[in-house]
Amino acid sequence: MTASLSTVLPRSDFLRAPLLATARPEGYKEWHHVIVQGDGLRLLINFSLTGEACSGGTTRLVPRVIVAAHDGGWHGVLERYVPAALDVSADLGTVAVGGTSLAVRTDGYRIELALPERGVTGRLDLTAACPPTVVPVNNKPLGCGRLSWIYVPRLRADGWLQLGSATYRLTAAPAYHDHNWGRFHWGDDFGWMWGSVLPTSAAAPWSFVLLRMTDRRRLRTLAQALYVWHHDEQVGAFRDATLRIATTGALGIPADLTLPAPMRLLLGDADGVPATITVTGERGGDHVQLIFRPESYARIAHPSETCLDRSVVLAETAGWATVAGVLDGKPIDLTAQGIVELMHG
Repeated sequence: MTASLSTVLPRSDFLRAPLLATARPEGYKEWHHVIVQGDGLRLLINFSLTGEACSGGTTRLVPRVIVAAHDGGWHGVLERYVPAALDVSADLGTVAVGGTSLAVRTDGYRIELALPERGVTGRLDLTAACPPTVVPVNNKPLGCGRLSWIYVPRLRADGWLQLGSATYRLTAAPAYHDHNWGRFHWGDDFGWMWGSVLPTSAAAPWSFVLLRMTDRRRLRTLAQALYVWHHDEQVGAFRDATLRIATTGALGIPADLTLPAPMRLLLGDADGVPATITVTGERGGDHVQLIFRPESYARIAHPSETCLDRSVVLAETAGWATVAGVLDGKPIDLTAQGIVELMHG
């Protein structure tokens, strides 16, 4: 990363949570989301804060950490902490819960994982391969609430992770990071599709980020986009009317992993994960078609905050994408790994 970009991350990617005693955490949610896609391996790491209602009409910010790996199937853990376990640095760039932390640095991020009682330890250094992208219009409507986000579409991951009996070592593995924050309620009238597609080699030039915001039943699309990078340059941005997203069939297999684990008994096996997702973008002389085929998925469940007998499910689908087209005069023809998150409920 060039010197002119060395202050971009600290200035833009800091914690927004209402930490002061006079702040209002009702309905507030914030999370750092990291995906690493090494050779035959996907890692998912999520640090989150959620404003949860307590007795007496008060609200508290509850931290959680999720660590999951896909190496033929998903396995992982979710750890919930008491509010007092949260520690935030004075510059709002480092978030720590227990012995686990994520620190924003001038060139990327450092993640320390220390959940020995759950069999999870490790350290990852994520070095940005291109500058972060801030959504042009923050405070996007999300049901009756709002959501803002920033993301870094391409990073290089180096380090190691111990998850249960498996040890993973990473050298120059492609990675993705997003940071989301806002006030909304799980179970309100919204849904989303959010994906990162990265090559297995850090030397390969292409990377892709997909997003689609919908109503809860996924009948109306409120916003959608496919962003494409060639090395550290964004060469494609297909939004709304220039983009078509279609799904076909059903994957038809149960989730490898459900977090929290007891929710598997309540959710059953019907998750609405499609067999294929086809994304087609056309604008001027640029065109691209990305076909994503999920192979397996993990799911993260949240109790609905609007209806006592419903749950909201985030399905983290791992699979492969074939991409073809021409962007900025550059031909595309590749197969790459992807993780697409589908939210419904």
